[in-house]
Amino acid sequence: MKRIFFLLLISFFFIQISNAKSYRIGDVITNNIEFSKKYIFELPSGSWTVADRYSYSYYGILTKGYRLLKIINGKAVEGFSIGELKVPVKWQSQLNSALYEIVFKNKYDGCYEKPEYYILEFFAKGSSHNCFWIAHEDVYKELFDPEDPEIRGVNAQYKAWLRNNGVELPKVAIGSSHSYFSRLTGGKWFVLSHGFDPEYLGAPKSKFISEDRSEYHKYNISDFPEHKIIMEKVISIGAVRHKKFELEVGAKDHHKINLEKYVKNFDTDKVSVGEDNILSKLNKLKKLYDSGVLTEDEFKKAKNKILN
Repeated sequence: MKRIFFLLLISFFFIQISNAKSYRIGDVITNNIEFSKKYIFELPSGSWTVADRYSYSYYGILTKGYRLLKIINGKAVEGFSIGELKVPVKWQSQLNSALYEIVFKNKYDGCYEKPEYYILEFFAKGSSHNCFWIAHEDVYKELFDPEDPEIRGVNAQYKAWLRNNGVELPKVAIGSSHSYFSRLTGGKWFVLSHGFDPEYLGAPKSKFISEDRSEYHKYNISDFPEHKIIMEKVISIGAVRHKKFELEVGAKDHHKINLEKYVKNFDTDKVSVGEDNILSKLNKLKKLYDSGVLTEDEFKKAKNKILN
C-alpha cells in the first residue's frame, strides 16, 4: 500500500523537507519507530536496518515514511514499512474524495477484493476507513516492473541501497498491510506493511514465483498444505499486528475491525527472525538438510516438531 503514497507524491510534486524525528538510511533500530511523541509504532523483535526513507511537503500537506529490513547473512528475511500523510484542515474537503478514490478505486492496488489478497477486512464510512489485508507478492516484479507505470521510477534510492550493500530480497513474500484514516483522529493517514520471506518461517522453497501461480494464492493454496500452515500463522501475526496498529494510530472504537477469528492459539512472538527463536531453528535445520546431514523424512519430522 506504500504505492498509494507514491500516487500522492506524483500528483502534488512534493519537495523534500526535514523531519522533527528522523532516521537515516543505514541506521539500525530496535523496539519501535517514532514519528512523533504521539505516534510510536512497535517493531517486531530483532534489529532493523533503515533501507529507504522519504519526507515531503506541498502547501502544508506532509508525508514521510520508512522501509526497514531485517537482514541475516546478506538476505532480507523480514520487512516492515510505515508511512504517514497529514492533510491540513483547509485541504480536507478537497482531498476526501481523492483519498477515497485512491484507497477504494485505484485500479492497481487498494482496499478491495483482489485475487492476490488472501484476506480482506475493512471499515468505511464517510471519509474514514480502516483496512486490513493479507497478500503474497512477486517481490522483484513489484520492485522492478510494477503494473502501475507511474511508480516505476520511485524505488531508485531503495534499489541503489540494496545493490550497494549486497542485500538479497526473497523472490516471494507474504504478509499483512494496514491502512487507517479519519478526520476524527487528527486527519492523518497511516499505512503499515509487515512481510516475510516464507522460507524463514519454515515454508518449503517456492516453485512458483508469479502472483497468479503462487502456492500462496488463495485459489491454489489448498493444494499445498505446508504453505497453508505458514500462511495461517502469518494471518494470525497480521491480525495481532492490526490490533496494535489501531491503538498506535488512535483509531476510534467504532472504526475498529473484529479480527479475533484469525488469531490462532500459538505464540505469535515466536514467529519472527532472531538468533534464539523458531526461525533461527528452522534455518539451522534447513542447512543440515541441504548439507545432507538429515534425510528428507528426518527434515520433515524435525520441522513439524518445531512448528507445532
